[in-house]
Amino acid sequence: MKAESLTVSETSKDVWSEHLRDMFETLAIHPGTVADNIAASVAAYCRMFHPQGLHAADLKLLIARAFCTVGDPVEAGRVLESVEPHRHHVERWLEILTELHHFPELLPYFSNGIIRPADWAGASVDRMWILDFGRLVLSDEERHEMMLYRSLQLIIDKMSVFWDATRGAGILGLKSLLSLSVDEGGSGKTRLTEQNNLMEYIKDLLARQTTLRDWQATPSLLNLDL
Repeated sequence: MKAESLTVSETSKDVWSEHLRDMFETLAIHPGTVADNIAASVAAYCRMFHPQGLHAADLKLLIARAFCTVGDPVEAGRVLESVEPHRHHVERWLEILTELHHFPELLPYFSNGIIRPADWAGASVDRMWILDFGRLVLSDEERHEMMLYRSLQLIIDKMSVFWDATRGAGILGLKSLLSLSVDEGGSGKTRLTEQNNLMEYIKDLLARQTTLRDWQATPSLLNLDL
């Protein structure tokens, strides 16, 4: 089977199980009660929610998440070490995968690189994450200012769990803000949303989470385009 992705036929219910067994063997994850149960649960999840297939990197994130939920960060780390670029931030991923309760909702953002740990030299601050708008694909309906801001609110709300362990201490880096273009209506023309407006809006969203989650600090914002 190809490592890049797996396409599953509706009539081949055992394909996921076979593929996971092959993947576990490649990752040197030895058979046993825990590994077998994880393989079975991940296979069942994929059959239900990803019947058309799943890229290998996404599947490995699911496997790592499953090992984290049973308290085995060693095997989870082994899985993450096999994925580029996740292997550069294994400890950061383990923190989040252990704490994140709505992981499936964020998987598309992780797999597309929209949300990722800091990945440049010197980024040693705990809980530093990047939100890369250049990788965010907006539908025609979302290319309106109200819908855009609503989408941003949903993303920030889901990301907020990243800073719970540090009571709000950390950094959110924003990248490619100028890629967010919206239709304001009226003139019918598409224009770039002002960076400062977006920064202020996201700052307000984080401040709201500080109150709701009883943090002692608020994550700092960095415009990585400057």
